[in-house]
Amino acid sequence: MLKKIKCADLEIGMYINLGESWMRHSFFRPAFKITSVKQIKKIAAAGFRSVMVDPDRSDPAVRSKLGEGQPVNGDSQDLPMIEVPDENEFDPMEQISDELVAAIEDPAIPPEKKAEIVYSHSIRMMDNILQEPSPENILKGKTMIYATVDHILADDETADHLSQITSHDYYTYTHSVNVGLLSVLLAKEAFKNIEGHDMQELGAGFFLHDLGKCDVPASLINKPDKLSPQEWELMRNHPSKGKRLLKEARQLSEECALIVMQHHEREDGTGYPLGLHRNEIHDYGRICSIADVYDALTSTRAYKKKLPPFQALQVMKDEMFHHFNRDLFGIFVSIFS
Repeated sequence: MLKKIKCADLEIGMYINLGESWMRHSFFRPAFKITSVKQIKKIAAAGFRSVMVDPDRSDPAVRSKLGEGQPVNGDSQDLPMIEVPDENEFDPMEQISDELVAAIEDPAIPPEKKAEIVYSHSIRMMDNILQEPSPENILKGKTMIYATVDHILADDETADHLSQITSHDYYTYTHSVNVGLLSVLLAKEAFKNIEGHDMQELGAGFFLHDLGKCDVPASLINKPDKLSPQEWELMRNHPSKGKRLLKEARQLSEECALIVMQHHEREDGTGYPLGLHRNEIHDYGRICSIADVYDALTSTRAYKKKLPPFQALQVMKDEMFHHFNRDLFGIFVSIFS
């Protein structure tokens, strides 16, 4: 049974469940175990006076202290157990990188299992980057993306399985991975037998296209109502912020800059942040734009149900065709229909 605990009484080792209220701040997961003082400060800074704690999932050292909390009705067993390791214990990005490379290089792992491993490790990687977009995490993330892209280019079977297992829950980190994978697969086909494209840097740009959303509250990303002028301005600024974070990390390649800044531009000039038209938009930005919209349509949002792939492509063709480059959209349909 969950207990209501004042934020002032939170301790490392307590497993918290933020419930629906998690949507109003920058945490990317509703339930997790506290592993650092930094997390407690972040919860307090988000405006919480109290949170729900699950004694059964908390460490034994703090479990006895939870008896004084106020019990709350509800079953927490439907929430996944997620432990966030303390950054002082080891570097989670290093662990993810080692495990990912080991899986990719292991010939004994069948393609379908390898695809699952690549996808799950990519999710963990993006979650870490978005929670802590430090230069170190961005650099390590790009290194992992390079390995993933190389594998997609070299192993058609794994690439095919990857296109089929994308998550349909819309969080910034899952969306980033989905768009990254879909875009790499589209670029692989569009630029087949064409030299001069740095696919590793393209992959980095595709995966990190929404890096600037690291501080945008989930409640705003999933808001069902029309955004206020202030909220819309915050959303419009995420490409520029993503570009700035990459520049500060000294990881802003030309490919990354084009993708991060142009993935919301539209062929008819209705996009943002610059309102570019047609040939003003680079093919790299066009590719990411198609994958971005497709993933949004095929993912479950707080205010809408997901569309099946064929129906999503039909909506893009019938209602949004003026947004996309026709040739690239045609290639995308041939791959995913």
